[in-house]
Amino acid sequence: MRSTVLAALLFLPVPLAGLAQAPPTLVDGWEAVRVPVKPFEVKDLRSQPLRLGDLSGKVVVIDFWASWCKPCIKELPELAAYHERLAGRPDVALLSFNVGEDRAAVEAFLKSSPVSFPVYCGDALVEPLELAAFPTKLILDARKPGPDGSATVRYRREGLTTVASIEARVAALLAEKP
Repeated sequence: MRSTVLAALLFLPVPLAGLAQAPPTLVDGWEAVRVPVKPFEVKDLRSQPLRLGDLSGKVVVIDFWASWCKPCIKELPELAAYHERLAGRPDVALLSFNVGEDRAAVEAFLKSSPVSFPVYCGDALVEPLELAAFPTKLILDARKPGPDGSATVRYRREGLTTVASIEARVAALLAEKP
């Protein structure tokens, strides 16, 4: 039932908060936005916390996905290879946030998947980030956090996304002054 409800939400258009006045600009299929993200904490499957503050100084790509989502699963091998290429880079991070599934189901799925990076439970961010489709990618600029520790969503894209497209947006953001 839970998967059915989430699947029904896949194609509901939901704008990010504060964007109702003007539609976002599209760049290579990405919504170019400037939306603050308040400090948050999520936990990985081993209950280890990750806080937004831990990402300070980085451009952060977040992939929101679910194991029942075929486009999400199709992207995983390419995202895993991208994650490996980012190893050791102090300026960019790729995070994987599973949504809508219990820990046991995610762990069972990951036993047979090509994913070697940590997976976090992202349910607490669905509402604040107004996620309505999966997969969804957000690219955050956390290079200069706000006074309250916030970061800024700079790009958002729903649906199947190539790593080449992600890399282009990350490179464009890194070329800007923070």
